[in-house]
Amino acid sequence: MFVEHGELSTKLYHLTKPPGTSVGGDIDYYYRQLKNVKGKILEAGVGTGRVMIPFLKKGLHIEGVDLSKEMLQQCKTNLAKEGFKANLFQGDLTALNLANKYEAIIMPTGSFCLLHKVKVNEVLRSFYNHLETNGKLIVDIELPSWFIPNQVAVKHYMTDEKTGILFTSTAKDMDWHSQKTSYIHRYELVDSGGIKKTEISHFVLYWYGIDEFTLLLEKCGYSEIKYEAGYGKDSGASLITFFAERR
Repeated sequence: MFVEHGELSTKLYHLTKPPGTSVGGDIDYYYRQLKNVKGKILEAGVGTGRVMIPFLKKGLHIEGVDLSKEMLQQCKTNLAKEGFKANLFQGDLTALNLANKYEAIIMPTGSFCLLHKVKVNEVLRSFYNHLETNGKLIVDIELPSWFIPNQVAVKHYMTDEKTGILFTSTAKDMDWHSQKTSYIHRYELVDSGGIKKTEISHFVLYWYGIDEFTLLLEKCGYSEIKYEAGYGKDSGASLITFFAERR
């Protein structure tokens, strides 16, 4: 019934967040954390290369992994347009089996919150197993302070003179027991006043308490765990960046 990270959502993401687009200052913040990394970096949930491509431009050795074939195809297109090549892998983050180990693994902004909560231990262990000794994990989690049940937002984005994407986001509900919010996202490809294609996504975000996430990291073997809110600019922000190391 639902399509997650399909053709139209990928098109809209690329349209609204092309490579180099910063979300809340994430690109500059992550670059400050990574600029002295000499080895390989893995971006989990690389998407269309929004973060990867500016990091390649700055000389970082970064690879990417994503579950969505559509996102990876757009990433390849964006890399070619910028004249770059990079290793991209299609795979499930709960069961990575990559040949390389990494000096750092990153997952900026809210991507980690898209992962199903029952799989979080498998994801964190998978990351741990792909880190070099003293390698660093840097991930963002987000608290749903902005969620308003039943709120409907409608936006329209032009792709050219005749076509565009009509995007409707309906905030479905908040499940306090499961610690998740859910939305119904509707993407409609409009051409000359008619709808040519429709894609509907059940968009779910999970959240974690700070102490809870710290304990999850400890359980998976990480050490030197710390966190910072709002990319160091706002101690009361809903976005929290966690840092952890493999010893």
